[in-house]
Amino acid sequence: MKIINITKTIALTSMIFVASLKQANSSQIYSQEMQQDTFERSITPQGVKDTTILRLAPKPDIVINGKKKKAGIIVDLTKNILYRYDKNGNPINAYLIASGKKSTPTDKGVRIVTHKEKFPYKSAIGTKRRRSPRDYGPVVICLKKLDPKTGEQSKTGEFIHGCRSYEKTFELTPDRYVSHGCMRMDNGVIKQLAPTVEKGEIIIIK
Repeated sequence: MKIINITKTIALTSMIFVASLKQANSSQIYSQEMQQDTFERSITPQGVKDTTILRLAPKPDIVINGKKKKAGIIVDLTKNILYRYDKNGNPINAYLIASGKKSTPTDKGVRIVTHKEKFPYKSAIGTKRRRSPRDYGPVVICLKKLDPKTGEQSKTGEFIHGCRSYEKTFELTPDRYVSHGCMRMDNGVIKQLAPTVEKGEIIIIK
């Protein structure tokens, strides 16, 4: 009889442990879902500096032509979020942006900042931004593609710039896949961001 009671006790204890484990896993999954939901709703086109959000930013470390570098900006196309980092690789802000629509998606890869241009883009002779300057907002951060293995640069028609209409860019299309490949930001934000972005800065689009 004692052996039977011990066996029952062990079985009951095991059942309680498994039930507790399932409950803990369910709570963890629910907590993750809640955190993700909060994460999505917390970031705005104007940016956030909340450390609970920024700790989820991707690592900016990258090797370019055999040398270790840190990206100044990472664009996450899956959520249309642009992360800004300081020179030490610490995330300091996160912004909602808009990127390429399905028919003209934004290319993934590594970019390098070549220069910046301001409205009305009179120096950009023979370009679309010269012909239709209002489509690009107040500032364009001009980029080139960068081969991380060789360091070679090549042209790209995709830049980071402002937008003609905040409503069309951020409100009428919830997923914000609206551009021809460029990454659009709130006009007020890019006017503040652009002066902090330097020539030669690395940008990762993933």
